[in-house]
Amino acid sequence: MPQSGTVANQVYELALRNEYVDAPHCAAALGITEDEAGAAIGDLVELRLLHLVHGCTYAYVAVNPMTASLQLLAVHDEELRSRQHRLEQLRQRMHSLMPLYRSQLAREPDPGPVQRIEDAEVARGVVAGLLADAASEVLLARSYEDPLGQAALTGVDARLRADAGLRVRLLLPQSARFDPTLREYVGQLVARAGEARTTTAGVAWLMIVDGRTGVVPLEDGTGVAVLRDPAVVAGFRRGFEGLWSPAESFDGHYDPEAGRVASAEVDAAIVRMLVNGVEDKVIARTLGISARTCQRRISDLMESLDARTRFQAGYLLRTRGRDGESAAA
Repeated sequence: MPQSGTVANQVYELALRNEYVDAPHCAAALGITEDEAGAAIGDLVELRLLHLVHGCTYAYVAVNPMTASLQLLAVHDEELRSRQHRLEQLRQRMHSLMPLYRSQLAREPDPGPVQRIEDAEVARGVVAGLLADAASEVLLARSYEDPLGQAALTGVDARLRADAGLRVRLLLPQSARFDPTLREYVGQLVARAGEARTTTAGVAWLMIVDGRTGVVPLEDGTGVAVLRDPAVVAGFRRGFEGLWSPAESFDGHYDPEAGRVASAEVDAAIVRMLVNGVEDKVIARTLGISARTCQRRISDLMESLDARTRFQAGYLLRTRGRDGESAAA
């Protein structure tokens, strides 16, 4: 589009003030060469902001910008609608293959109560398949270290788009409230009737589909284990519900005051773990923050306590806690 101060903008303004313009007229009025004027006129014609005077081959008149935009974008709008139609047809064809896929699965050997999938790419495909087959509910607890990257979040989003009746609950560490990408995702999730909460308790990566199938990371973090034993899945679900109940509702919106409260809660959790002698890397993993962020927060706490070591900081915090209890008594 012609910007203020550019030759094209000056030519358009000149056309608005005159019955018509041509290259020689523009060159003389604006103090530019005819080549520059011709190039600017060509750009404006391409944008539908100028068109030839009827029956003339050299003179141009200005066009209403709204009319020009309708003419210019009509073709693109049609292309977009056509593309959306093709994508919808493709989606329907892909979904039509699901009965065939399920019938094939029924003939495959039972993978047993625990199926180890060590290849990360295969694991992402299996998780995508489980989410595509979800009938009623998906529970997802996402830690800072996600073995599948964005695969689970992407799969949940796609499933919700296809079935608004699916219940989705997403549990995140408190640090998610400071992550713009996760805030945007949660906002979209909640807009589609999903639920999200955050907690300072340790969140381990977990997915449960329809209360029957669970997915957890392998011990080395490069793959997943698919759990189908009812007792095992029920146990993991109880663990999820235990974290979910006291967790704080999160709609993706960032409120400065709520952010300060959340930050204070993270610091309080760090204090509790420092008092108990928990290692930095475990604290970071538990709270869903990077090791660097964790170390910075611990350093700030140590400075406020005038402590030289983490052990000393833990001791001082424990002592203060006891003194506070004594004073209260």
